[in-house]
Amino acid sequence: MMRLLFPLFHPLWRLVDFMTPKRADHWAFATHHLHTNRFIENQRAMFEAVKRDPAIRKIVFYRGQTPDLQIEDAVRYEVVRHGSLRGLLLLARCKVVFLTHSVSMDYSLRWEGGRFSILKLAMGARLVVNLWHGIPLKRLLYAANEATSRHTDRMKYRVEERRGYAGLIASSDIDSYAMAAMFYPLNYRQIWSTGLPRNDFLTQAEERLPRYIRDSLQLIRRKRQARKLVLYAPTYRQTAVSESACYYQFSDDEIGRLKSLLRARGAVLGYRPHYFRNSTLYFNLDRYIDDELIFDMSQDAIPEFSALARECDLLVTDYSSVYIEALYLDKPIICFGYDIEHYKAHEDGLLYDMALAFPGPIAQDFDTLIQRMDEALGHDGEPSHRQQRTTARRIFFKYNDSMNSERVRQEILKRLENQA
Repeated sequence: MMRLLFPLFHPLWRLVDFMTPKRADHWAFATHHLHTNRFIENQRAMFEAVKRDPAIRKIVFYRGQTPDLQIEDAVRYEVVRHGSLRGLLLLARCKVVFLTHSVSMDYSLRWEGGRFSILKLAMGARLVVNLWHGIPLKRLLYAANEATSRHTDRMKYRVEERRGYAGLIASSDIDSYAMAAMFYPLNYRQIWSTGLPRNDFLTQAEERLPRYIRDSLQLIRRKRQARKLVLYAPTYRQTAVSESACYYQFSDDEIGRLKSLLRARGAVLGYRPHYFRNSTLYFNLDRYIDDELIFDMSQDAIPEFSALARECDLLVTDYSSVYIEALYLDKPIICFGYDIEHYKAHEDGLLYDMALAFPGPIAQDFDTLIQRMDEALGHDGEPSHRQQRTTARRIFFKYNDSMNSERVRQEILKRLENQA
């Protein structure tokens, strides 16, 4: 019923939002737009940075069932259902609004059957800060290949809202150029080179981490039992854009060889697919999870990737930005790019030359992947790859500390003071 009434309700919301004075001490956070029980990554890192500050009223918006967000030691905060009357009134008061993807995704109203309606915000009255969820290796949004760009930016408001961002975070000067290109028509002066808040979780002392990350670390350690941890974390493919986009299907023989390698090197494999499953034919590695050598380390099991980045000895990925977190910790990385030429030409495409931006070997077939894994597990990475990691770290990180969230906070406070 609400979905049918939304065209009548939305103009009223926009009037209320426009007329309601915005309060500088009201900061809005949002749980994941699809998995509303997950309050993680950059949004969570920012919340953790300000949770004990009584001068800030922290409002966390969720959809669906009331989640247990495992918040500890926070003051002056509230978890409220997005789209409820109280939620709408609180959102109308928020001067500071954090995004993970976009207003269109993070603050939309969701209905049954995967439908949603965009709840537009009065951008000019707010400080809307996009805490984009990673440093991109693949081309996204305006910088993507033409077909992918049309698909991802098919909602007009998603393009329009970028003009109104007070800030879009970046990890380095080079990353800021890429972000400005992707988020056109955003102006380059809207980029904040603060570092990514979630990277604080990589280098903080374990006792300072949120409880759900500490619990994940203990779970990973119980699974690995002092063995080396190889993590396989591939990204999704643009099956809606290219009919020939495909997900790798491991054969029984390949899994047998993989398990033999793991036994020989005293290792286990954690499988962490991307949360966005956009095809019935997805990666099939979950069929081989045995809780002996191959383990489920998906978002359902381990909500925050930083726990895996801290614990893994080797990361195998493809074009996912998760490799950046392993790079932050100087961990060895392998790209399993079985479809790299197709991905460049027909899907998102790549922002950087892989030889420069990806500090590790690129395996385009399973035989090469096994060989490179054996080398990495046996020798902790080749010296040439260590040098590649050093170069890539200089490209992607302006800072390497646990102060990324604090730098974002200071940027916000500076702008609030200037507007006072």
